[in-house]
Amino acid sequence: MAPQLARGMRSFFKDRGCARPTRCPHAYTIRFRNGLGKQIEEGGFDTQDDAIERLTQIYAEKKCTTPSVAEARRELGQKTVAEYAK
Repeated sequence: MAPQLARGMRSFFKDRGCARPTRCPHAYTIRFRNGLGKQIEEGGFDTQDDAIERLTQIYAEKKCTTPSVAEARRELGQKTVAEYAK
């Protein structure tokens, strides 16, 4: 049985509109929001279980990150390359 995913913008799907989606040879793609709140997609997962496992891993990493580290990452992510270089 697949692990429960938390509420929010996390999903897995196949990009193609195949007639038989359960036997479709196309890879799964996952969609989630990063620490900045931007929507990110990762693709190339062969099975639904692989996609769910990656989503679960991302969620666990987010949950284990301390608020101060998350805030520092958000601030760094909003800087331009020129601002960061200073």
